[in-house]
Amino acid sequence: MRHDAHSPRERDRRQTRARRVAQMILLGSGVASAAFVGYAARSAPVAARATAPSTTTTTPAAGTTPSSSSAGSYRPPTTAPVTTTTVCYTTPSGSTVCY
Repeated sequence: MRHDAHSPRERDRRQTRARRVAQMILLGSGVASAAFVGYAARSAPVAARATAPSTTTTTPAAGTTPSSSSAGSYRPPTTAPVTTTTVCYTTPSGSTVCY
C-alpha cells in the first residue's frame, strides 16, 4: 500500500499558493510594462523637440550693398521665411499629437 505524504487539502493549498505567486508575477510585470510605456511616451516628445531643426536667415535685398555710392539706394536686409518642422507622435492610447 502506497502512503501519500500530503493530504488532498495540503495539495490544494500548495496549488493555491503557486497560483497566487504566478498571478503576482504576472501583475507585477504588467505594472512594470505600463510604467515603462508611460515613461517612454512622456520622454519621446522632449527628444523629438530637441532634434527638430528650425532656421532663420537674413539676406540683403538683391542688387544692394551697404556701401553703395548713393544713400537713397540702400535697402535694409529682408528676413527670409522661417521654416519649421512639424513633429507628430502617437500615444500608447492611439491618439496623435503634433506640434
